[in-house]
Amino acid sequence: MSKRSKAAIRSPLRARLCSIENANRLAVMVADDAEADTVVVRTGNPVQPFRVILANCASEQDIVSRTLSCSADGQDDQTEFRR
Repeated sequence: MSKRSKAAIRSPLRARLCSIENANRLAVMVADDAEADTVVVRTGNPVQPFRVILANCASEQDIVSRTLSCSADGQDDQTEFRR
């Protein structure tokens, strides 16, 4: 890994953008836009430790959290966390 890559991993901004909290926030936004369930999965990559994808594309062992898209009856999306 280059010095530049190592510095990017330690960046406070990158830490905030790559956090599980930010991934969950993004998962809710994607679920709203796609009108579909989304999940946050672990990538194993320190530069991008989490990724938001559609729930039907995820393998169960990689899922960190799941966001359920609710119907158009006015309910908010719900997020389920795993440990």
